[in-house]
Amino acid sequence: MGRSSSPTLVTLGRLVRTYRDASGILQKDLANRLGYSDGWLSNLETGQLRPRSEQVLSIEEALSLPRGALMAVYDQLDRESLPGWFRPWLEEEKRATVLRSFEMAIVPGLLQTEDYASALLPGDEPAVTARMERQAIRQREAPPALYFVIDEATLYQERGGAKVMYQQLMALADAASPRLTIQVVRSSMNPRSLGAFTIATVDGNDVAYVETAVKGIVTSSRDDLAALSQAWESIKAHAMPQHESIEFIRRTAEERWT
Repeated sequence: MGRSSSPTLVTLGRLVRTYRDASGILQKDLANRLGYSDGWLSNLETGQLRPRSEQVLSIEEALSLPRGALMAVYDQLDRESLPGWFRPWLEEEKRATVLRSFEMAIVPGLLQTEDYASALLPGDEPAVTARMERQAIRQREAPPALYFVIDEATLYQERGGAKVMYQQLMALADAASPRLTIQVVRSSMNPRSLGAFTIATVDGNDVAYVETAVKGIVTSSRDDLAALSQAWESIKAHAMPQHESIEFIRRTAEERWT
């Protein structure tokens, strides 16, 4: 199962079993309380499965543990599932009030379905889970304003097969809302030929994440931000309006991936 048998997952699993045994609760009974199978809980307790954060919180509650007894260990998993250079950006992303993101080849991580993410990260379940959990910022009480522009090539590049692509494109179209704008720029009209980037507004200041051929770079350089802001405005000016973009995405899903 990829890297799922990590030292941190093994530690988390052992803690769950230790606390469960101390509470005198059988594995099958705890699994039943949580609404999962015995096999699911067994895999968790042996470090073979990475649970989601809400599942860990449910276990804490079911075992009457102090808040954070398990989450303190769970939070360490990001250090294993996320590249070192990406972690600083993750913190900025969580605190952002505005995110402006441009992608050239793949659907932005905050908008990916789990199957699509799995196709991009084959065999790396911890990384897929971490990517899904990033999307929690979209459901928080005060979500950031999100603006996405994607090159049309993103809609044509197969990731995981036709069914995965169809579901991803439909989910992408459905994600649009008053606080989440999605636009498509025709490849022939796209003024940017370099990598993808995201600009986050945090505490009134901008910080950016730029993808390179080797890794991502987090920058708050005034010159970098000025160049990226200019690029963003130029790309956005060449993109289709949102209503046309959504229609284009749905039409592509139906015509190309069914």
